[in-house]
Amino acid sequence: MTKLLLGGLLIISGILAQGDFNLEDVNPNSDTYGQIIGPDDYLGDICIVFFGHEY
Repeated sequence: MTKLLLGGLLIISGILAQGDFNLEDVNPNSDTYGQIIGPDDYLGDICIVFFGHEY
């Protein structure tokens, strides 16, 4: 029963996972500043996505 539950949770988490997206790089210190980039541009690399907000 536990294996079935864990398997179901893995399937659901895969379905609800974040899809691919592209945004403009607004970091003036970045090599890709001003370009439209997304996680798909870094396949094979470790990619940490952070959505920050400054007040």
